[in-house]
Amino acid sequence: NVAIPGTGVPLSLFSRSSVATLGVIVIIYPIVALLGAIRGAAGSEPSLGKSFASLLLRPTDWFSLWRLNCRLAALHFLRTKDKGYLLEDKWRFLQRAKEEGIPVTPWLDDAMMVVKHKNEEGGLGFYRYKNVTAGGNWIIQPSLRNHSTIRKLLPTNAPLSTFRVLTASTHGLEGLPRRRSGTSNATTGKEQVGGGRTNNESKAKQRKKNTSSTVKTLTVVWRAGRSGAATDHNSVLFDVQQDSGKILRGTTNQHWYQLGGSKILTTSWTQDLRYLHHPDTGVAVTGKVLPEIKKILDVAERAHSELVPGVPLVQRTTTLRCCCFIVIVVLLVVVVDNGGGDGN
Repeated sequence: NVAIPGTGVPLSLFSRSSVATLGVIVIIYPIVALLGAIRGAAGSEPSLGKSFASLLLRPTDWFSLWRLNCRLAALHFLRTKDKGYLLEDKWRFLQRAKEEGIPVTPWLDDAMMVVKHKNEEGGLGFYRYKNVTAGGNWIIQPSLRNHSTIRKLLPTNAPLSTFRVLTASTHGLEGLPRRRSGTSNATTGKEQVGGGRTNNESKAKQRKKNTSSTVKTLTVVWRAGRSGAATDHNSVLFDVQQDSGKILRGTTNQHWYQLGGSKILTTSWTQDLRYLHHPDTGVAVTGKVLPEIKKILDVAERAHSELVPGVPLVQRTTTLRCCCFIVIVVLLVVVVDNGGGDGN
């Protein structure tokens, strides 16, 4: 569902064979970089030659950085074999998070879900989904609503609009002791004597101490969903200050999702807009304060520390209620998913 802006051609068409992919890299990509340089897509570069070289060899567009992320994540996994990467599987993540007491989106245990269209007949409009809990491929969950704090900033028919929290862990750095957060004294051979409540409180304090020393939040972005969208992948990306919860300026990457021939003449190659209001309602967003920001960051940092401490950088999608799912990356998400307000 991604196309080079202004072309309307899905990039997936070129990934069906290694020959086609190589042709894009060697022939089409340099042509696109040259056209981009002519149109000034490199921004601050002073000359056509430097602009072309920058776009060809050092691209900083959203898609290029995202793909670089994927390669670096794969490379880090191959080098470290860290089992945290297995939690990219959403079902494994949900199960593990539930075991650790980390709040996640609920799911249904029914073995099968059937959906029917109200008017179609003759076996049409019938869809059956086998639940992952019964060996299927589908995680069947109830729909969640936006929290009242952010619902008033959105259109009435906006999708669930989540926060993308990027956290960094020093747990896996060479030379540092490898330990899981929240490790009880029993695992080190020092059993604590006392009631269950005291022991639980001790574990909670130790977990908080370990989290604060090894995991830190780097950036927070709020995806303000667009009117009528199914998910917040169609949204405006607003930076959020970590300390105050203040919402800063927003931007978007939707020009990368414009498919079809009709988009060739109507899609901008670059996106330099900065949003202060929600484009569908005109409601002011920049300057609003999210009082729940600390809860959001605490959940994200705790999940990173307890579930995937050996993964250097983790981007996690959260709501004001819970942590929904995990997206594991290794580098550059600060640039990829940052709304652009604070320049990180």
